[in-house]
Parts: sequence; C-alpha cells; structure tokens
Amino acid sequence: MRKFLCEFTASATLQARILRTSPFELFVLLTVPLQTAGFLAIFRHAGRSDLDFYALIAPALIALWQLALMISGEIIARERANESLESLCATPASLATVILGRASVVTLFSMFAFVESVLTGWLLFGVDVSIGSWPVLVASLFTAGFATVCTATLMSVFFVNTRSPRTFQNALSYPFYVLGGVLVPVALFPVWVQPLSSVVFLSWSADLLRDSVHHTVVADWLARNLMVTGLGVAAFGLAIVLLRRTLKNATEEGKLALS
Repeated sequence: MRKFLCEFTASATLQARILRTSPFELFVLLTVPLQTAGFLAIFRHAGRSDLDFYALIAPALIALWQLALMISGEIIARERANESLESLCATPASLATVILGRASVVTLFSMFAFVESVLTGWLLFGVDVSIGSWPVLVASLFTAGFATVCTATLMSVFFVNTRSPRTFQNALSYPFYVLGGVLVPVALFPVWVQPLSSVVFLSWSADLLRDSVHHTVVADWLARNLMVTGLGVAAFGLAIVLLRRTLKNATEEGKLALS
C-alpha cells in the first residue's frame, strides 16, 4: 500500500505541475458552455423546460470522460514520442498506478465542468437548480469521478498497443456517451441496448445525478453508488492485469516503442 501511495502521489504531483505550466490541457472545459447552451436551446424550443437538468448534466459528464480519456492516451503518446516509454516501464513503478494518479488530477479539475454548466444555464436561460438530495449528489459525483479514472486506466491498454492513441480516443468517446445515457436516459433505449448500458458506469452515474436533483429521497442510492464503485474497481483490476501482459509481450518482442 505504501508503494502504491508513493507512486500515486508522485504521478499526481507531476500532472499538477504539467497543468500549471500548460493549462490548455483542459481545453475541453471551454466547450462545456457551448454544449450546455445548445442542449438547453433544443429542449426549450421543444417546450420541455422540465428537462433542463438533463441539458446541464450531459456536457459535464462528457467533459469528465473526455478529459480522462485524453490524458490516459496522451501519457502513452508523449512518453513514446520522447523515447522514454521504455524507461518508464523499466522502473519499479506500476504504469497503471502512474496513469491512475495523473488521470485523477485531470478528473478533479474536470469537475469544474458541472459548475460551468450550471452557471451557463442560470445566466443564459434562467435555470434555477434546486437540489433534492445534496448527500446523494455529492456521493454520486465522487463515485463518478472514481469510476472515470479507473476506466480511463483500462483504456490505456489500447493506447499502448497502437501507434496513434487518438484513433482509439475518438472511437471510445461517443459510444460511451450514448451507452452511458448522459443526455437520454437508458430506460428510453431499445430493450436490447439496455444490458450493454448496465456495464457502463456513466449510465448509473447519470441516473443518480438526475435523481438527486428531482427527488429528496433517492431509491437504492447506496446500492447504485456501490455499483459505480464496483465497476471502477473491476476496470482498474483488469487494467493492471492487461497492462502487465501487454508490456511483457511488447518488451520481449522489442516493440514497446513501435506499437
């Protein structure tokens, strides 16, 4: 545990310093107000002001996932471009923990997207968000962030195995938004799609966040948050196993820098 904490802290500190010198890494946050305004305009034009919070939560969850996915891919791409990926993998530190620590810092900053979306809705459309259950909202944000970081670490397995991580970054974005029901609840999807959505943590988090606003008592909120946490833990555990195998095979074949 001590080794894990040291590796996690060191990688998180490194990412914090990178963001301090290069804040444009968080450029996705600039798109949140535009997306929020667009979604709200659509709902208001359709006469569905009751869906305002759907328009607020969607851009924030999109930014949350996109930033985590971006950093987990950029770590591999930059280390490979700097010809330091082999050195990084040769250290005693676990690559999975390094990615986890760096992605955690980015995810922490990406939580500002929720503030952006709410402010945009209030300033441009007069949306007044009254929270039904603050404890559930806070717990749901925490578990969503945790699962995001863990799942992004799992995605890094794909990035190690390709020359261009951006190919997978683009491919893994929108399917998660759709299956995660970030804008349209999973309950409205075709029946055959819903089982696929159940293994995407975003679908649970989006429903929890919407319920925490609309209801003072959220049904099964603890069990649902535990499900989000469990999906995150499972993703990180799988990431550790797959990264070890991938790095071992790539190292033995001398293809780590050429994957």
